Amino acid sequence: MPKRTFNTLVFSLIAGLGLTACGERMPTVREMCEQEPGFCSDLNEDNWCRAERRQLIIARYLNDRSETPEHQYYLLKDLQKYSQCIELASGIEHRKLKLKQSHRIEAYLNSLKAIDELADETASSDAPLLLYWHWGHRNDTDALEKLLAMEGSEEMQTHELQFALATYYAKKNQQKVRHHLFNALRLYQQDERFNVEIPESLVTYYLDQKDSEQAYIWGRVAIAFGSERINEQQLRNVIPATDDEYHQWQEQAELIIDRLEDGEFKRRPDAS
Repeated sequence: MPKRTFNTLVFSLIAGLGLTACGERMPTVREMCEQEPGFCSDLNEDNWCRAERRQLIIARYLNDRSETPEHQYYLLKDLQKYSQCIELASGIEHRKLKLKQSHRIEAYLNSLKAIDELADETASSDAPLLLYWHWGHRNDTDALEKLLAMEGSEEMQTHELQFALATYYAKKNQQKVRHHLFNALRLYQQDERFNVEIPESLVTYYLDQKDSEQAYIWGRVAIAFGSERINEQQLRNVIPATDDEYHQWQEQAELIIDRLEDGEFKRRPDAS
């Protein structure tokens, strides 16, 4: 399914860039670095973690352009993803150029510092996305209490925040997990960043329910949206089926992917 995967990833990237409705052109990453060297100067300069580095620079640009809770939240997420990647890369010895390894270690330490600084800056925020981050990554129980107090509010009716509620109920109430995951998918809009952990979580849910068909379908959806945790071979190892069954399930996954890409996914859990 290379063509589908490529198109979906391009779609997801464009959706995450914050393109304006009036068609204002986003600068390239190179232009962002030239305009504001601070976006890039504390990051590694070699080819490791290129995708994470690129997304982090874009997140810094968007937050600098408009410092909203949403931009701060995604900047924290992108800092963490970059930090995790460059931490692994910093442990890989470069036999000929030790300086490159040293730069990666420096970049990793810089990322930790940047995460701490932004975490401190946002610690007192009551914005639900930031409450979610501080609960999930700083074990802030006060933030969790505030977040849960908003559970039924209009503020919580977003793609990312419904996923946040699903993560809270993961070990408490499986019906609520499924409810919030499907809510998250129905609320997804084309101009948002798609959270691939949602279909990944549905794979886990349906495997626990012994529903191989739905687990495979959502696994294919996750793959189409760039999952780094799931691949086709893994799915087939865990979910044995006939070629005809795989084909039928793939067709169902394609329909879901199309509707998600168009921001028109309306299915409810009891229809799956």
